Amino acid sequence: MKLIQQINLANGLVLSIYDLSRQIAADTSRVEILAKTEISLERSYFENEDDYTQVKIIFGDKISFEYRKERSFIPVERQNEVRDELIDTFRGNSLNYISSPNFPKHLALSKLRDIKSNPYKYRKIPEQEI
Repeated sequence: MKLIQQINLANGLVLSIYDLSRQIAADTSRVEILAKTEISLERSYFENEDDYTQVKIIFGDKISFEYRKERSFIPVERQNEVRDELIDTFRGNSLNYISSPNFPKHLALSKLRDIKSNPYKYRKIPEQEI
């Protein structure tokens, strides 16, 4: 994983973009990018203390946002060009949303909705670690 860009967003977050590309044959590669940022979990994002506690028990003090995109069987000589296209598409489609002042709250609330909709997929951190 190679860090290729860090973007300071208008809402104070830092978005890191990584290159996860790798060669899969002598003349072809799989081009993959990962965009990642973290938000600090805040009580003010939630309507009540129980919702905040539920998210904090599962995720801790920080919640990560990750976006991955990949393309396979790219000629090695086009690898950088395709990587740049993936980054440009991500920036054009998602950067305004992620840099919105409401993004951290929306991310926290989406995690809460997922916990409530799919409680079986989350393992809780023991209470003493909160």
